[in-house]
Amino acid sequence: MKMAKMMKMLKKLDLLQPTDSEWKRAQTSLMEAFASVRVFYEWIDAPFGKVFLARTERGLCRVSFRRKEDDLVDDLEKRELLPEKGGEQLDTERRQFGEYFEGKRRHFELPVDIRWGTPFQRKVLEAANEIPFGHCECYTDVAERIGHPKAQRAVGNALGQNPVAIVIPCHRVVASGGRLGGYTGGLDIKRTLMNIEGIQVEEAL
Repeated sequence: MKMAKMMKMLKKLDLLQPTDSEWKRAQTSLMEAFASVRVFYEWIDAPFGKVFLARTERGLCRVSFRRKEDDLVDDLEKRELLPEKGGEQLDTERRQFGEYFEGKRRHFELPVDIRWGTPFQRKVLEAANEIPFGHCECYTDVAERIGHPKAQRAVGNALGQNPVAIVIPCHRVVASGGRLGGYTGGLDIKRTLMNIEGIQVEEAL
Protein backbone atom coordinates (compact mmCIF):
# COMPACT_ATOMS: atom_id res chain seq x y z
CA MET A 1 0.00 0.00 0.00
CA LYS A 2 1.32 3.43 -0.91
CA MET A 3 2.15 5.84 1.94
CA ALA A 4 -0.27 8.53 0.69
CA LYS A 5 -3.14 6.05 0.63
CA MET A 6 -2.27 4.80 4.13
CA MET A 7 -2.21 8.37 5.46
CA LYS A 8 -5.66 9.01 4.05
CA MET A 9 -7.00 5.88 5.74
CA LEU A 10 -5.46 6.88 9.07
CA LYS A 11 -6.98 10.34 8.82
CA LYS A 12 -10.39 8.81 8.19
CA LEU A 13 -9.92 6.71 11.31
CA ASP A 14 -8.83 9.85 13.16
CA LEU A 15 -5.67 8.06 14.37
CA LEU A 16 -3.45 11.01 13.46
CA GLN A 17 -5.37 13.35 15.75
CA PRO A 18 -5.46 11.67 19.16
CA THR A 19 -7.53 13.24 21.89
CA ASP A 20 -5.97 14.65 25.06
CA SER A 21 -6.89 11.54 27.01
CA GLU A 22 -5.29 9.32 24.34
CA TRP A 23 -2.09 11.38 24.49
CA LYS A 24 -2.04 11.08 28.30
CA ARG A 25 -2.54 7.32 28.13
CA ALA A 26 0.25 7.03 25.57
CA GLN A 27 2.55 9.18 27.69
CA THR A 28 1.77 7.17 30.82
CA SER A 29 2.48 3.91 29.00
CA LEU A 30 5.77 5.30 27.71
CA MET A 31 6.83 6.48 31.18
CA GLU A 32 5.97 3.09 32.67
CA ALA A 33 7.96 1.31 29.96
CA PHE A 34 11.07 3.38 30.73
CA ALA A 35 10.59 3.70 34.50
CA SER A 36 13.28 1.15 35.36
CA VAL A 37 15.99 3.03 33.43
CA ARG A 38 15.09 6.64 34.23
CA VAL A 39 17.51 8.35 36.60
CA PHE A 40 17.26 11.84 38.05
CA TYR A 41 20.35 13.75 39.14
CA GLU A 42 21.16 16.98 40.93
CA TRP A 43 24.09 18.45 42.82
CA ILE A 44 24.58 19.84 46.31
CA ASP A 45 27.27 21.90 48.01
CA ALA A 46 29.52 20.02 50.40
CA PRO A 47 32.37 21.31 52.61
CA PHE A 48 34.79 20.09 49.95
CA GLY A 49 32.92 21.26 46.85
CA LYS A 50 30.15 20.00 44.60
CA VAL A 51 28.65 16.52 45.03
CA PHE A 52 26.30 14.99 42.46
CA LEU A 53 23.43 12.73 43.52
CA ALA A 54 21.45 10.44 41.24
CA ARG A 55 18.46 8.22 41.94
CA THR A 56 16.40 5.66 40.08
CA GLU A 57 12.94 4.47 40.99
CA ARG A 58 14.65 1.98 43.35
CA GLY A 59 16.68 4.55 45.25
CA LEU A 60 19.93 6.46 45.34
CA CYS A 61 22.30 4.95 42.79
CA ARG A 62 25.18 7.42 42.57
CA VAL A 63 27.05 9.81 44.82
CA SER A 64 29.74 11.36 42.68
CA PHE A 65 32.61 13.71 43.42
CA ARG A 66 33.10 14.39 39.71
CA ARG A 67 33.65 18.05 38.86
CA LYS A 68 31.63 18.14 35.64
CA GLU A 69 27.98 17.35 35.02
CA ASP A 70 28.82 15.80 31.63
CA ASP A 71 31.10 13.28 33.34
CA LEU A 72 28.27 12.19 35.60
CA VAL A 73 25.85 11.89 32.67
CA ASP A 74 28.36 9.76 30.76
CA ASP A 75 28.79 7.57 33.82
CA LEU A 76 25.04 7.03 34.15
CA GLU A 77 24.60 6.33 30.45
CA LYS A 78 27.31 3.64 30.66
CA ARG A 79 25.00 1.92 33.12
CA GLU A 80 22.32 2.01 30.40
CA LEU A 81 20.27 4.59 32.25
CA LEU A 82 18.43 7.63 30.89
CA PRO A 83 19.63 10.67 32.89
CA GLU A 84 17.32 13.62 33.54
CA LYS A 85 18.09 16.76 35.51
CA GLY A 86 16.10 16.41 38.69
CA GLY A 87 14.54 18.84 41.08
CA GLU A 88 11.96 17.83 43.64
CA GLN A 89 12.75 14.18 42.84
CA LEU A 90 15.90 14.57 44.93
CA ASP A 91 14.59 16.85 47.69
CA THR A 92 14.84 14.15 50.36
CA GLU A 93 18.37 13.16 49.39
CA ARG A 94 19.59 16.75 49.27
CA ARG A 95 18.02 17.53 52.63
CA GLN A 96 19.57 14.53 54.36
CA PHE A 97 23.01 15.20 52.88
CA GLY A 98 22.78 18.83 53.99
CA GLU A 99 21.92 17.73 57.53
CA TYR A 100 24.85 15.31 57.52
CA PHE A 101 27.35 17.94 56.40
CA GLU A 102 26.02 20.30 59.10
CA GLY A 103 26.58 17.64 61.76
CA LYS A 104 22.84 17.19 62.37
CA ARG A 105 22.41 13.69 60.93
CA ARG A 106 24.15 10.48 61.98
CA HIS A 107 22.27 8.01 59.80
CA PHE A 108 20.81 8.22 56.29
CA GLU A 109 17.28 6.98 55.73
CA LEU A 110 17.46 6.47 51.99
CA PRO A 111 16.86 3.40 49.81
CA VAL A 112 19.84 2.62 47.60
CA ASP A 113 20.12 0.99 44.20
CA ILE A 114 23.38 -0.97 43.93
CA ARG A 115 22.21 -3.56 41.43
CA TRP A 116 25.31 -3.20 39.23
CA GLY A 117 27.78 -4.60 41.73
CA THR A 118 28.90 -8.22 41.93
CA PRO A 119 27.62 -10.38 44.82
CA PHE A 120 31.02 -9.96 46.51
CA GLN A 121 30.94 -6.17 46.13
CA ARG A 122 27.43 -5.99 47.54
CA LYS A 123 28.48 -8.14 50.49
CA VAL A 124 31.40 -5.79 51.22
CA LEU A 125 29.17 -2.72 50.96
CA GLU A 126 26.60 -4.28 53.27
CA ALA A 127 29.35 -4.94 55.82
CA ALA A 128 30.65 -1.37 55.54
CA ASN A 129 27.13 -0.09 56.04
CA GLU A 130 27.08 -1.72 59.48
CA ILE A 131 29.95 0.41 60.81
CA PRO A 132 28.38 2.95 63.20
CA PHE A 133 28.68 6.70 62.86
CA GLY A 134 31.90 7.97 64.44
CA HIS A 135 33.68 4.62 64.31
CA CYS A 136 36.01 2.95 61.85
CA GLU A 137 37.31 -0.51 61.01
CA CYS A 138 40.29 -1.92 59.13
CA TYR A 139 40.02 -3.61 55.75
CA THR A 140 40.98 -6.78 57.63
CA ASP A 141 37.98 -6.41 59.95
CA VAL A 142 35.59 -6.13 57.03
CA ALA A 143 37.22 -9.09 55.26
CA GLU A 144 36.81 -11.24 58.36
CA ARG A 145 33.22 -10.13 58.84
CA ILE A 146 32.22 -11.30 55.36
CA GLY A 147 34.00 -14.62 55.78
CA HIS A 148 37.04 -13.89 53.58
CA PRO A 149 39.79 -13.04 56.09
CA LYS A 150 42.56 -12.96 53.47
CA ALA A 151 40.68 -10.77 51.00
CA GLN A 152 41.75 -7.36 52.32
CA ARG A 153 42.86 -6.17 48.89
CA ALA A 154 39.61 -7.34 47.26
CA VAL A 155 37.67 -5.58 50.01
CA GLY A 156 39.57 -2.37 49.28
CA ASN A 157 38.82 -2.68 45.57
CA ALA A 158 35.13 -3.26 46.25
CA LEU A 159 34.95 -0.22 48.53
CA GLY A 160 36.75 1.82 45.87
CA GLN A 161 33.79 1.13 43.57
CA ASN A 162 31.15 2.11 46.10
CA PRO A 163 28.52 3.92 43.98
CA VAL A 164 26.81 5.56 46.95
CA ALA A 165 29.70 6.87 49.03
CA ILE A 166 28.87 8.60 52.33
CA VAL A 167 25.48 6.86 52.53
CA ILE A 168 27.31 3.54 52.55
CA PRO A 169 30.21 4.84 54.68
CA CYS A 170 33.32 3.39 53.07
CA HIS A 171 35.20 6.38 54.53
CA ARG A 172 34.96 4.57 57.88
CA VAL A 173 37.22 1.79 56.60
CA VAL A 174 40.94 2.43 57.01
CA ALA A 175 44.24 0.60 56.73
CA SER A 176 45.94 -0.95 59.73
CA GLY A 177 48.52 0.96 61.74
CA GLY A 178 46.58 4.21 61.77
CA ARG A 179 46.86 4.82 58.02
CA LEU A 180 43.90 6.24 56.13
CA GLY A 181 44.07 3.83 53.21
CA GLY A 182 42.49 4.94 49.94
CA TYR A 183 39.34 6.75 48.92
CA THR A 184 37.78 7.30 45.52
CA GLY A 185 37.12 10.98 46.19
CA GLY A 186 40.62 11.54 47.50
CA LEU A 187 42.08 11.51 51.00
CA ASP A 188 41.18 15.15 51.64
CA ILE A 189 37.50 14.28 51.28
CA LYS A 190 37.96 11.20 53.45
CA ARG A 191 39.57 13.31 56.18
CA THR A 192 36.73 15.85 55.98
CA LEU A 193 34.07 13.16 56.35
CA MET A 194 35.93 11.65 59.30
CA ASN A 195 36.22 15.08 60.91
CA ILE A 196 32.46 15.60 60.51
CA GLU A 197 31.97 12.38 62.48
CA GLY A 198 34.69 13.16 65.01
CA ILE A 199 36.77 10.13 64.02
CA GLN A 200 40.39 10.13 65.13
CA VAL A 201 41.94 7.23 63.25
CA GLU A 202 44.71 6.42 65.75
CA GLU A 203 42.30 6.47 68.68
CA ALA A 204 39.62 4.48 66.84
CA LEU A 205 42.06 1.69 66.02
